Amino acid sequence: MPPVYYGDATRTTTAPPSKRSLHTDASASGDFQIPTAFDSALNNNFTNNCATFFKTMLQSETVTGCHPFSLMLRTSNALFKASKSLVRITQTLEATCAADSTQCTAGTNELARKLLTDDACKVDYDNNNPQVVQAYNGLVAYEPLYLASCLKDDEGDYCYANAVTNTTSQGVDAIPFYLPLGVPMHSGARPTCNSCLQDEMAIFSQFAANSSQPVSQTYSSAADTISMYCGSAFVNVTAAPLKGAASTSTVAFTPTISLLIMFFFFLFQ
Repeated sequence: MPPVYYGDATRTTTAPPSKRSLHTDASASGDFQIPTAFDSALNNNFTNNCATFFKTMLQSETVTGCHPFSLMLRTSNALFKASKSLVRITQTLEATCAADSTQCTAGTNELARKLLTDDACKVDYDNNNPQVVQAYNGLVAYEPLYLASCLKDDEGDYCYANAVTNTTSQGVDAIPFYLPLGVPMHSGARPTCNSCLQDEMAIFSQFAANSSQPVSQTYSSAADTISMYCGSAFVNVTAAPLKGAASTSTVAFTPTISLLIMFFFFLFQ
């Protein structure tokens, strides 16, 4: 894992009083299946080659075995629903974090490479097909989001699980997790200044210097915003170079307002 930067700002390390108990979550009854990416009907606005690639990709061992959190975060309705239950989202994170990250990173990078070929989705990607761009960004962002989603707080609970089930923050603490997917953090966002946020941003800073990563377009502005209210030493405002990083392509991004509306609708309905 990339080194974690600790500043001199005061950090909140205790669990919020509104946090739900893992053992008393009534919404977690019944059987549960790990969420999958693109679990809603795909649109019909694909070239034939791209439609075939998507079918193959979603059935691949990389996707079915690695449970890529990065690929699910913007495309899985089941993940949004699981985020309403501390038990369910914890079970999901346990599955994603149990994967061999080295093999899964290689697998998702290879899928991203294939996606941009003429035999797959290059035409669709060049035309900014939203689902194709989401798929590409989710594939290339596997490693930073694997590391971030597997972070735990001082009590041993997953940071992301805390972020989406803490009613005090009303989901704002989950916003930084979208940075690696090219989703900017608006200037009015105020995630809790705690150890989880600091560690998440430390991970993202290690990937932000790589122009092939979507986070390279979103990290600096988010770090500036966070440093203004968490303290100037809380995060690295300048992205830290990632050893061995090389630019491989230009990353496209899609509008995010509908995504955030969907996220909060599922989380707090």
